[in-house]
Amino acid sequence: MRRLNVTAVALYLALGTMFASVPLYVTEELGGSKAMAGLAISIFFIAAVVTRPVVGRLADVHGRRLFIVIPPFAIAVLLVAMLGARWVPAVLAVRFGLGVFGSAFYTAAVTTSTDLNPHGQASAVAVLSISIYLGFALGPTLGETLVHGATALAWLVPAALAVVAGAIVWGIPETRPAGDDATPAPDPGAYEELAPGLTGAGPAPTVPRAAAPGTRLWLGVLHPAAVLPGLTLLTLGLGYQAITSQSALYATSIDMATATPLFAAFALSILGIRLVSGRLADTIGPVRVMFPGVACYIVGFGLLARFAAPVAAVVGIAFVGAGWALVFPAVTAWLSGRVPDAERGSALGSLISFMDIGQGTGGYLVGGLADAFGFGTAFVAPAVLAAAGGIVLAVAVRRPGPTAPGGS
Repeated sequence: MRRLNVTAVALYLALGTMFASVPLYVTEELGGSKAMAGLAISIFFIAAVVTRPVVGRLADVHGRRLFIVIPPFAIAVLLVAMLGARWVPAVLAVRFGLGVFGSAFYTAAVTTSTDLNPHGQASAVAVLSISIYLGFALGPTLGETLVHGATALAWLVPAALAVVAGAIVWGIPETRPAGDDATPAPDPGAYEELAPGLTGAGPAPTVPRAAAPGTRLWLGVLHPAAVLPGLTLLTLGLGYQAITSQSALYATSIDMATATPLFAAFALSILGIRLVSGRLADTIGPVRVMFPGVACYIVGFGLLARFAAPVAAVVGIAFVGAGWALVFPAVTAWLSGRVPDAERGSALGSLISFMDIGQGTGGYLVGGLADAFGFGTAFVAPAVLAAAGGIVLAVAVRRPGPTAPGGS
C-alpha cells in the first residue's frame, strides 16, 4: 500500500487545506456567516452520502482502480475552479463536486486496503488512515497561511498537490477478488511495494469463493448490514465535522492567535492512536476497541462545552481525535467480517455514507448553534449524539450473525 498511502498524503493535504481556507474565505472575503462557513465544509460530505454506496457497488462489479486513479485529477480541476468562486453558492457548488470525487477515491482506497489484507483489515484501514491524517495534520495550517497571503494560491497549490497524487497512483493494479472457488490472495511479493510490513511471509492464503452480490439493498444502494453501525458513524461524523469546520472560528472566539494548535491536536491524536488501534482491534477484537472510542468522544466534547480556554480546547479536541481513531477502523473491520467478499465494497460504501450524513450536517448544525448560543452550548450536541451512537452500536453488536475474530 505504499503507493496508495503516499497518494493519500498528497491528496488529503490538498483537501485538508480547505478546512481552514474555505471558512476564512467565506466569512472574511465573501461576508458569509459561521453557519454558511460550516455548510461550505460540510457539503463535501453531503455529496458523499450518495456517492459512496454507489461507488462501492460499482467497485464490486467493475473493480477498484478506476475510482482511485481518476478522482485526483478531477479534484485538481475543481480546485482551480475556486478561482472563479466569488459568491457563496459558487463555493458550495465546487465543494459539492470535491465531495463526489473525494468520496469516490476514499471508498475505493479503503476497499483496496481490505482486499490486500484479508486477515488484518483493521490494521490496513488504520495504516491508510494514518496517511490521510498526516495530510490533514499539515493541510489546515498550509491553507490558513495561503488564504491570508494570496487567495489564488489557496486553490492553486492544493490543485498541484492533487495532480501529484494522481501521477503517483496511476499505475496501481486492480485488487477486486475473483470469483473462483479458491482464488489465491494477492501475492505478498507482488504487492510489497504497495503494502510493506502488512503482507506476511509464507504462502499466500486462499480467499473463499466470493458470493455474488445478491443481498437486497435498501433504497437500491444501502447494504442492510451497514445500517446500525452506520448510524453510529453518523452521530460521530457530526462531531468530527464540528471540529474540522469550526476550529478556525472557535480559535478566534477564545482569543487564540491561530487555529494551528487545534488542528494539530486533532490530527496528531488521530495519527498517534491509529498507530496502535488497528492492530489492537485485530488482536483483541473490534468490539473491545469501539466503545472506549465512543467514551473518548463524549469526554472531549464535554471539555469543549464546559471550558472556553486554549488548553482545554487542545485537550478536548485531542480526546475527540483519539475517539475517532479508535472507532472507525474497528467498526470497518467488524462490518467487513459480517459480509461476503463480493459485497465488501457495497457494505463499506454504505457504512461510510452514513458517516457522511453526519459530516454533511455537523458543520452547519454546530455553526448555527454557535451563531445563536455560542460555542459552549453548540458543543453539547455532539456529546449527546455520541452517547446515542454508542447505544445504537451496542444494539448492533448484539444482533445475531457472523462477527470478526474476537468481535463478541
